[in-house]
Amino acid sequence: MTSYPIIENVTLSYSNITNEIYPLIKSIRSDWTSSNTRLVTFTEGLTNIILGIFDNRTPDDDSNALIIKIYGIQTELFIDRQAEINAMIKFHKYGVFSQRVLIQFNNGIIYEFASGKTCSRDDVREENISKLIAIKLAEIHNIPVDETEQPYIILIICQFLKLVDKNSFDLTSILSDIDIIEERILPRLVQNPKHGKDLVLCHNDLLVKNIVYNDKNQTISFIDFEYTHLNYALFDIANHFVEYAGVENADFSIYPCYDEQKRWLKIYFQTRQLDQQIIDDDLCRLIEKFSALVNLTWGLWALVQAKVSPIDFDYVNYAKMRFDCYHKLRSLLFENA
Repeated sequence: MTSYPIIENVTLSYSNITNEIYPLIKSIRSDWTSSNTRLVTFTEGLTNIILGIFDNRTPDDDSNALIIKIYGIQTELFIDRQAEINAMIKFHKYGVFSQRVLIQFNNGIIYEFASGKTCSRDDVREENISKLIAIKLAEIHNIPVDETEQPYIILIICQFLKLVDKNSFDLTSILSDIDIIEERILPRLVQNPKHGKDLVLCHNDLLVKNIVYNDKNQTISFIDFEYTHLNYALFDIANHFVEYAGVENADFSIYPCYDEQKRWLKIYFQTRQLDQQIIDDDLCRLIEKFSALVNLTWGLWALVQAKVSPIDFDYVNYAKMRFDCYHKLRSLLFENA
């Protein structure tokens, strides 16, 4: 029986992918060639190059399709790629997602395709899809965790700060804020957090484009696990609500009202079998405080990407949008600090 992922000492180049990919996948798709398959480049990614390879002989069945992820340049500076692979293996082990990592090569991975369509900002608010997302995130958060691991939020913020071009951006006030957040605010947001309840395995990057909906099977899959680590469950929830904004022409004024949040949270906590959780305005306000941290995190990420990424995207303007959202919520986050 084959043990996955298969490790291959190969480095792929996007410019020559058509010639390089077929020898690499021969061990898992022996009869696939350039004449009976098609390569599709997915354009939504803001960090990596993502391609799909599909069998033209089965146009109505993409269950054997593959995803090729070529890691973005210098992303190893802030992404633990082995942790990403380990998370995907863990999700498959616990039956949360069926897609396996099949091949690991020097600058990327190949994994099974999640059938369906990537969601839009309208999709994630549709009642049935919203319910499926709440259930799926709860299933992730119920996976057993290592109780020695530290929450990811401050770790990743500090990692981004090391990489930001500080000559181009004045981060004096943000640096001061982060010290207070770590020392005084986080300990008050969730007092004495418990592993497996408050601190859980989180996706941490639940963009609408990282959610795949299969209408035929009525299932939800998540993709892109490069930031998956132990973190506050409420950070993951807040991140999802903030990402209702969408990716293209992001509109961060789109954020679920308290009633919409409460409906979502009821399903989520029922799935986690935490029915004793009080779902009220106070909980929604607490999630808003985590939303401030979400925007701070991804604002810093965007500044790093502006420095290292060759992808054609206005990261600096995106960072400004995120920091604007952070500052609008800052007074709520810092109350009683």
